[in-house]
Amino acid sequence: MRILLMHQSPLAQSEAGRLVEQWSLGLAAAGHEARLLVVDDRAGDDGSRGVERIVCRDGDANADLPFDVPRFGAADAHRRLTFRAMSDQQLAQYRERLRRRLDLLVDRFDPHVIHAQHIWVQAQLGLETGVPYVLNAWDDELIDYRADARFQGLANQAAENASRILVPDEAMSRRVARLFETAGERMHVMSADLMLRDSADPASARVEAAGRLVTIYQKILDERFGNHS
Repeated sequence: MRILLMHQSPLAQSEAGRLVEQWSLGLAAAGHEARLLVVDDRAGDDGSRGVERIVCRDGDANADLPFDVPRFGAADAHRRLTFRAMSDQQLAQYRERLRRRLDLLVDRFDPHVIHAQHIWVQAQLGLETGVPYVLNAWDDELIDYRADARFQGLANQAAENASRILVPDEAMSRRVARLFETAGERMHVMSADLMLRDSADPASARVEAAGRLVTIYQKILDERFGNHS
């Protein structure tokens, strides 16, 4: 199976990003093809690991986008750019750059499933590709959801059309359901092993988590295209 995983900030800087990286390694170890599309503040030659980066760097004309990686929440001590602080022009540039790179990657890689983090911009762009997509929901976007109307329509589309919405616990499931009324029947609470918690054998845990993900992916493909096995 070919899986395209997406994340909108450097992988090492959040639980979601670290999970995405581990899931990608687990999928590859289990014999699947995995690619990563990441918005990052640094360039890197990770082609052999299947990682592609959209580089954001403030004031750098050679970067893909000449501003900081947008973040959720209040600006931190380093004055990083937040989504709500983005100008309309920056938001348009961000979406267009992501859309073009995603379209190229979908054409080249032809994924069976896209798996995006956060009910946010990347997930909505996944919808536009026509590829079935899964997304994860986290606290960050739920906190920011009401703060900026520019993102609400995008988030609503992302949630409404996701084949599955994965959440870390039942409390998050309830919060998502309150904001996105149609999401309930497509919600999936992740097990501890899928979250890669408390494992004495990380390599085996990654493969086991990959197996659980592939079961979810295969089910949504069967729902959309029928089970031809």
